[in-house]
Amino acid sequence: MVRQSQTDLNADPAPRRGNFHHGDLRAAALTAALAMVEAGGPEALSFRAVAVAVGVNHRALYRHFADKHDLTLALAAQGFDRLAGVIQIGFDTDGGQARPGPLYRAYVDFALDRPALYALMYGISGQDYLTHPALAPSVAKVTRLAGKAFRRADDPPGFSIALRDRVMRAWGEVHGLCDLWRRGALRARDVGAARAYILALLAQ
Repeated sequence: MVRQSQTDLNADPAPRRGNFHHGDLRAAALTAALAMVEAGGPEALSFRAVAVAVGVNHRALYRHFADKHDLTLALAAQGFDRLAGVIQIGFDTDGGQARPGPLYRAYVDFALDRPALYALMYGISGQDYLTHPALAPSVAKVTRLAGKAFRRADDPPGFSIALRDRVMRAWGEVHGLCDLWRRGALRARDVGAARAYILALLAQ
């Protein structure tokens, strides 16, 4: 089973304070925002508090983010990038084969081990995740990997309608089960038992 701790994808260095080169402030702000979300949930995210955390006036953040919503979108995109990364690691540790089993394990591990980030990623209302310019490239990384996992030998080249439907069905199933656990509707004695139960259902 792939665990976030096995990779440096989740290594979040403490943001540096003081002067920033162009681009460094954006990265530091995202690191601070992620720490804030994982400590207190998506509702804990504050534009001004992120500025304080990296040691700048909040007006400096406007050079990189239009507002708190824009910061949230950027953090969600980073979350999908991380999710794609752990899925790829799951494939690599399974002999380099893209199969549903490793994809499900990596996805469930990510969702259950980083519930606050996962909640933020899927909690942005009113956005089309597949077309929004801030989200679509990162979401596409996940869907492309899922396409590899669910491709059949007789599928035509490209992302056919049939392949798309298999990916969307699988995405709905794994996300739905993880979300039921997150919201308390799926009961288990602990997160390990929930993980095992969800994966057992997905394997049927």
